[in-house]
Amino acid sequence: MAEGVCIEVEGSIEPSPERVFRYLEYGGSSPAAPVVRKLEGLVPKAHVLVQPKVLYQIRSVDEVVDLCKNDVPAPIQGAPFLAFGLVTVGPAIEEEVEKLRETGRLLDSLILDALGSATVSELCEQTAYRVFRWAEERGSNASRAFEPGSGSSSWPLESQRLIFANLQAEQIGVELTPHLLMRPIKSLSFLMGIGAEIEQASMPFSCQGCKRLGCPYRYEPSASSPYGH
Repeated sequence: MAEGVCIEVEGSIEPSPERVFRYLEYGGSSPAAPVVRKLEGLVPKAHVLVQPKVLYQIRSVDEVVDLCKNDVPAPIQGAPFLAFGLVTVGPAIEEEVEKLRETGRLLDSLILDALGSATVSELCEQTAYRVFRWAEERGSNASRAFEPGSGSSSWPLESQRLIFANLQAEQIGVELTPHLLMRPIKSLSFLMGIGAEIEQASMPFSCQGCKRLGCPYRYEPSASSPYGH
């Protein structure tokens, strides 16, 4: 059994202000009022520039391409199904960020860049919740999402190759460079395990377990409703 979905998202993706503040490196605090006003003024521009697209594939492990022993994170080794996810908001917003930087509008550039990062992060989380629902509808459990190279998952960046081997990334205009970076930059990938013996995650993304406690991007929500997205 397998399910593959490619979605060109309609409507605006609305990341929370707290998520945007995190990408501006304010951690759990709010920026000064002038920065907030500038942020509010740039939100409409971000809505125009982002081109959100989603691709995910849920496969039986027997159908997974290029899967070798210990290729997946320890908590989901033995899962009968694996979910591969890839999301992007396209290249336009990063191109505008660079133009703003080159013309000396550094604050606008930083804020628009944070809006792009927060939007792709929100889109990634929404996609992971789709996997939660897929598993729940079949009376099964789904793990947290593991991102290649993420400090909280301890899953090496080289694992990008496994994800891209099992997704037709060109469907949403994403490519993997020889250095294992994604283009467009505002793209994220992840892997989840599904199965009755897998421990059900309360939320798909969290920095819990990462040793970088002082990281300004740290995300460790206190509560979440897995099926509320």
